[in-house]
Amino acid sequence: DGVEVIPFIYSYAADFSEGLASVCCEDWKCGYINTKGEEVIPCMYDFAGSFSEGLAKVEKNGKYGYTNTKGKEVIPCMYDDAGCFSEGLVWVVKNEKYGYINTEGEEVIPFIYDSAWNFSAGSALVVKDGEEFLIDKNGYRVHW
Repeated sequence: DGVEVIPFIYSYAADFSEGLASVCCEDWKCGYINTKGEEVIPCMYDFAGSFSEGLAKVEKNGKYGYTNTKGKEVIPCMYDDAGCFSEGLVWVVKNEKYGYINTEGEEVIPFIYDSAWNFSAGSALVVKDGEEFLIDKNGYRVHW
């Protein structure tokens, strides 16, 4: 109807995902609002991504971790880079190597890859020593 629902007070606002939208305040610190415009996770992050599987990638001091929709940082900001959760796993980078963790932050697939992508249909593309191949959720090479 063209009626302002959420005030224009943010420097940036993303689309809603899982009921929350990432927003950046005047100082470019980021947090999350609900569909009523209420700030449910304070603007304290350098980056705040969209929610996927109940978790969103956040950045503090150049390191990445994950917060849940209640604002609890369930996986501390300790990774050099990180993706979005897909099929219960996410690629993360530590010491210039890629590996995968689960939603509890437990290492599921070791940090041995030079590059990695999201899981889709039970497998993910990885690169190791210049070779591209698919792995399953246990880290085993998928043969076709």
